[in-house]
Amino acid sequence: MKTKIYVQMLGGFSLSIGEKKLDLGTNNKANFLKLSEIVFLRGLGGVSKRDLIDGVFGHKALLDENNSLNNLLHQARTQLKKAGMPGKKIIDGKRGVYAPEYDPNYDYVLDVHEFEDICLKAKNEKKPEKKFSYYQQAFALYKGELLPEFATDYWVILESVRLKRLYDDVVDFLGEYFKEQEDYESLFEIYDKANKIYPDNGWQIEMIDALILKKDYKTAYELYTKCAHYYQDELEVPIPEALRSCYERLSDNVRVVTDDIRQIQANIVRKDEKLKSEMGARKMGAYLCPFTSFIDIYHVLRRNLERRGSSIFMMLCTLVDYEGKPIQNQEKLNARAEILEQSLSEGLRKGDVYTKYSSSQYLILLIGTKREDCAIIYQRISRRVKELAGSRAEFRYRIVSLAEIPGILERNNQLEE
Repeated sequence: MKTKIYVQMLGGFSLSIGEKKLDLGTNNKANFLKLSEIVFLRGLGGVSKRDLIDGVFGHKALLDENNSLNNLLHQARTQLKKAGMPGKKIIDGKRGVYAPEYDPNYDYVLDVHEFEDICLKAKNEKKPEKKFSYYQQAFALYKGELLPEFATDYWVILESVRLKRLYDDVVDFLGEYFKEQEDYESLFEIYDKANKIYPDNGWQIEMIDALILKKDYKTAYELYTKCAHYYQDELEVPIPEALRSCYERLSDNVRVVTDDIRQIQANIVRKDEKLKSEMGARKMGAYLCPFTSFIDIYHVLRRNLERRGSSIFMMLCTLVDYEGKPIQNQEKLNARAEILEQSLSEGLRKGDVYTKYSSSQYLILLIGTKREDCAIIYQRISRRVKELAGSRAEFRYRIVSLAEIPGILERNNQLEE
């Protein structure tokens, strides 16, 4: 009976002979491991010398490609043999093609190929229960993304994208299956595991949906709040429609999240204290918020204009070069935008609100400000920008009163008619 050599690449690289896992050292990004992984991934069909060199060394300039490859092959063979891999060469090279050394006493089993084979069987299977069984096996086998240590290498990216598509199909099938079976506990577990592997794939929305189906509204609401914060405050993008739909379903079912207003206040205070802590020694200036939050604040202020009895102006600041033209150099633009943001934080009052509108623009809500004061505010911010970025640093500004906006919109509508 043949002994199995098991090669794991999903979720990380490891080698096992039978039941024994080999010790490959602590440096999981070593080049000899990268070379070994490329060879094992291609299997007995092998990899060409050119592809192997490009995969290991990338675009790095080498004085002698052949010598560099031979030295690394020697290191890989030595280290793998030391770890317990059987064979004379371990990695065989013939006619410019490199492959795992064939030994009739051993079977190479690669989890990537195993996963692909099970997915193919599942796709071709007609019987629902057998199809479900195959997809369950595939799901259990997929421990994580392909070789995360080298996730940004081109040769890994090509394989990883293909495998992720297969994994998405697995998750989608199992999700639909458990939903039809009304097994909402398993439904949540499927999406929870998928989310741990690919946190930016949007599985959180499916998790919230599963929690709603489980009638675990409190946990669903907590997860929704976390997701909404991620989209608005970290990614600074609008909340996806699917997530909004989850909230609408939640709002129909959640009666009481908490009846302790002091607890709510404490959470708000903690968030404010965290913000102050992150600011460190910097003075707490105007309120910087995501554009979506800026819109909400804008609407609230407009509705309260009459009651407040104070004027509010919106200012648009646009970065330009010393000739008044858009800045073309992206690196320079990024640096200048950071300086403008700092200048706004320092130059505006605590009660003012501002947001990044584009890579070269910021929007500001100046509360309780007269029209003639806007030019003074511009001058103050401009001086600070020049202090930080040099005398040729410029930005232009435009202002509009919130009280004037309804009239502007009305005139525009009349012109369109």
